[in-house]
Amino acid sequence: MKNEQIYACAKCGAQFQKWSGRCTGCGAWGTIGEDALETEEAAPARALSKKPGNTNAFSDLTKENGSVERVKTLHAPFDALLGGGLVPGSVTLFGGEPGIGKSTLLSQIALTLSQTGQSVLYVTGEESPSQVRLRLERLAPAIPPSLRFLDRNDAEVIAATILKEKPALVIADSVQTLRVESVSGEPGNISQIKAGASILTEAAKKSGVPLVLVGQVTKDGDLAGPRLLEHLVDTVLMLEGDRSHAFRILRVLKHRFGNTEECSVFSMTERGLEIVSDPSSALLADRPVQASGTIVSCLLEGGHPLACELQALIAPAGYGTPLRRVSGFDSNRVSLLLAVLGRRAGVPCADMDVFFNVVGGIRVSEPGLDLAVAVALASAKYDCAVPDSIMAWGEVGLAGELRPVSRPEARLKEAKRLGFKTVIVPKQKKQVSLDGIEIRACSTLREAIQTAGLKKS
Repeated sequence: MKNEQIYACAKCGAQFQKWSGRCTGCGAWGTIGEDALETEEAAPARALSKKPGNTNAFSDLTKENGSVERVKTLHAPFDALLGGGLVPGSVTLFGGEPGIGKSTLLSQIALTLSQTGQSVLYVTGEESPSQVRLRLERLAPAIPPSLRFLDRNDAEVIAATILKEKPALVIADSVQTLRVESVSGEPGNISQIKAGASILTEAAKKSGVPLVLVGQVTKDGDLAGPRLLEHLVDTVLMLEGDRSHAFRILRVLKHRFGNTEECSVFSMTERGLEIVSDPSSALLADRPVQASGTIVSCLLEGGHPLACELQALIAPAGYGTPLRRVSGFDSNRVSLLLAVLGRRAGVPCADMDVFFNVVGGIRVSEPGLDLAVAVALASAKYDCAVPDSIMAWGEVGLAGELRPVSRPEARLKEAKRLGFKTVIVPKQKKQVSLDGIEIRACSTLREAIQTAGLKKS
């Protein structure tokens, strides 16, 4: 078999005939290196040399049993997130930024399952067994003997161990440390990650053992590289949050065996990640009273309503170019809302420093928070507080119009449960109502700001 020499980008996988300092695919510098590509003539020849499969080995789906008994980890929030547990032979990619708590949560799951006597294999590619032991001793008084560790990063050795031992669960921490001897490059590059993950996935499918692959998020926000493993795995979980805050949100981004409208909120404690039973109340626990630039809105996280506090601060620019600092929300969206405020609502902020924050360290991206963000900015500009009993939500258009959001009934029920008396929402043909809540429907952003009682001081 003849191979021709090519060059590939270690970040995005783009291939080139000659070396270059900058990848034209992703724009990264210094990521292009040598790689081997099978020639067009060699690939068909290799395929023809293989014997065709036996027709008796074909699977007849009409005879397959539709019910599958899931593997319960006995960690209630994790099992509920996946619709009852892990499917045998499934592969789950568990992602998040370094230090966010991925290894802590997976260690809790491994301890919970192994305490029942079931075998759990924990592959430690990033940490030594002694480092893992220190974390486990902090989470549990004793380490069950059924929880075993494999301090290897050779994907073929790990796969062979899975096929031989067939544990109840395998956790590989992390996919960036996997190495395949027959593949060129250092662990962590595109080729090594794809090859190592493919070998472990094949072993999981053959043995029927559920596999959890840990993937680090890169500086650009990509999971295990440029999202190159999402098509290969069955489930993708993302643990998000700010490491300087206690709250973490575990989201389901992809799930072949269930819905993706699920999420769980955890709090980081000395005993690990603990589920937050009432996240809305926890996020609003320390809310200031009658403070300008603050308002509460309600978003949907995985289909569940979640109340959050938004804070804005606007001050005269100290330099020629005004500052824009945004935490927990899309900074481009804030810039757009500032432009709409100045052009459509008569609240100019172009020459002001703007600081915006979503309290609690959570990150939100739902357009339904546009109205609350704009009202918080106007409140900060006028230095006039929005009444504490008011909640707002709605999408803002470029013409300053307000557009309805999904599932307003669930948001209203959450607002009533938390004790809010008034909500400012977009006007729609079939207006939703709820006893005990005053609905103030508005057509434009200017009308909503006036309805909130905001005036120039």
